[in-house]
Amino acid sequence: MRFIKSSCDEPQRGGIVVEKSIPDEPGAPLGAIILPPRRDWSPLMVFSAVAALLMLLSACNSSYYFDEEKTIPNGQWTYADTLEFRFSIPDTSATFNLYLDFEYADTFSSQNLYLKLHTVFPDGRRLSKQKSFDYFDAQGAPLGQCSGHKCRLHAVLQENAYFNQVGEYVIVLEQFTRRETLPGIYSVGLALEKNKAPGARQ
Repeated sequence: MRFIKSSCDEPQRGGIVVEKSIPDEPGAPLGAIILPPRRDWSPLMVFSAVAALLMLLSACNSSYYFDEEKTIPNGQWTYADTLEFRFSIPDTSATFNLYLDFEYADTFSSQNLYLKLHTVFPDGRRLSKQKSFDYFDAQGAPLGQCSGHKCRLHAVLQENAYFNQVGEYVIVLEQFTRRETLPGIYSVGLALEKNKAPGARQ
């Protein structure tokens, strides 16, 4: 599980803040990557510096409060393989958009996928519901972005959702089809996007 702060300047409640290193060179900006003189560069050093910079930029541009992906063993999702996503909510006034990310085969046998979703609240209360997600349109064309016989679909689970208790939540996903072993699903991810302004609640 990983929490990603939405700003690289201000720590966010509930997120994990990674401190930037302060370079020793006088006049160097905070967070700068200091390279040795060019004559001492090696391909490995250049690659490492570029990779570190890309990772920093990626973290700064991400808008997700929580983002985790679960791999389905051998692309065969069974009834026994429930997927659990755990995250903490410190502020009940905030609202979130929830998304599910699927990686599936472009030859998946059904137009859609039925899931049973369970939400476990910090006080132990549990709510369950069923929901389907379309993988293909009515003409059989994949709705996700496909490459190499695999497709990725970014689907809305719920918009402007809020959590009315402070603490840890668990969202559990089960495949809810007529097949005990469902082939063609490679991974499922859950992402929470924190809205910039809290939604109005009565």
